Amino acid sequence: MERWRRRGLIASLAAGVAWWATGWPVAAAAAVFGVLAVPALLAPRQVRDDIALHEAVATWTRRLGDLLASGAGGLHQAVTRSADTAPALLAPAVARLAEAMRREGTEPALRAFAAELSHPAVDEVVLALLLRVRAGGRGVVEILQGQAVSLTARAASAREVEADRAKPRTTVRTLIGISAVMVLGLVVFAQEYLAPISTALGQGVLAVVVAIFAGALWHMHRLSTPHAAARYLRGDAS
Repeated sequence: MERWRRRGLIASLAAGVAWWATGWPVAAAAAVFGVLAVPALLAPRQVRDDIALHEAVATWTRRLGDLLASGAGGLHQAVTRSADTAPALLAPAVARLAEAMRREGTEPALRAFAAELSHPAVDEVVLALLLRVRAGGRGVVEILQGQAVSLTARAASAREVEADRAKPRTTVRTLIGISAVMVLGLVVFAQEYLAPISTALGQGVLAVVVAIFAGALWHMHRLSTPHAAARYLRGDAS
């Protein structure tokens, strides 16, 4: 939220400067779009956050499997001990899971943990732990270790894909930078050349150009961003 508030302030300042320098309302709108939307379209946090969560869940799952294999008490004790060494991304949620298991019982706490993180990778681990609760945990250590390996491999594969996707994004950022410098140069040194844009018709044409540009960026963002995977656990007890 703080990041978007800061971006909103910068966008307002950029819009004011653009309108003051050009007198074009479309330029002000384009400045707002550039500050608020372009960074999100060309450097999406969703994929990076998803990779980081996969890696964190893999690390915690491996640690939990090791604790269960070592015979460190029951599941509650293993979860409690794993909270001390859980990755920073998961540590608060794992600590709440351990406390909830003590107060509310194992299965409700596990389901609440999955609902809090709301991610298929977490659902996979929770399902394995529910198997231990319901069936005595036969083979659950092997399942957890296998899940840890699978999650690590998926995260590594996603990093490679994201590295390939970063190349066209870098090209687009370069083109945007060149276009912005060119427009700035025209505004400063060739105002007579841009005089027709100050008319109502000129603003309409500029609005169409900006809309096409924004649509192209959005389409590229959609093509390069994977769809969110469906979760395995629902909010009820089914």
